Amino acid sequence: MLSASEEAAVRTTMNDVNITADVQDRLIAKLNAGQPLDSQTDAAPVSTSTDVDRDGLTRTVETFADGSQRWIETNISAAEDTRGLNPSKTGCKSASGWYTGCKIGIADLVSNAGFSVDYTANKVRDVRGRYCNNSVGGASCSASVKRATASSAGPAWAELTFTAGIGPIGNVASGAFGIRVSGTSASLYG
Repeated sequence: MLSASEEAAVRTTMNDVNITADVQDRLIAKLNAGQPLDSQTDAAPVSTSTDVDRDGLTRTVETFADGSQRWIETNISAAEDTRGLNPSKTGCKSASGWYTGCKIGIADLVSNAGFSVDYTANKVRDVRGRYCNNSVGGASCSASVKRATASSAGPAWAELTFTAGIGPIGNVASGAFGIRVSGTSASLYG
């Protein structure tokens, strides 16, 4: 069973993303039974939407069959030409040909994780500020540059990997997300 404070934290997040009370009750029951939410598994989403929030972050929301949600927030538009980025619009700062302090994050109803990174055409560097939080159990994460410079082996990329406990019986969700840069294109995955 979730503790009262764990349930309150999850319900606060569900309220923030406008999940109805009946769906909240079903999702809480699922967590109390030790089952992962569909958003914490490899299940395919039933719908996806993208919008820009009041802080200028691009948010892509995936909704799953059980009503759970997962979202990726970034101040980098997916597949955007790095030469055409407007750093003030994306939140990245421009310095000596690099886009610096670009924030990438992912979240679902019970956990969130993210990091900051710098990039330019064909290169990534300086992964920092990684975080991971979980309302219903422990969480751990690590972030690093996987390939600093794009080459014939593939794009330059930086990635955060995470593991989070799910519910009272010790199930675990894990995954990875990040940014890939090749030529003048930067894209997110996760």
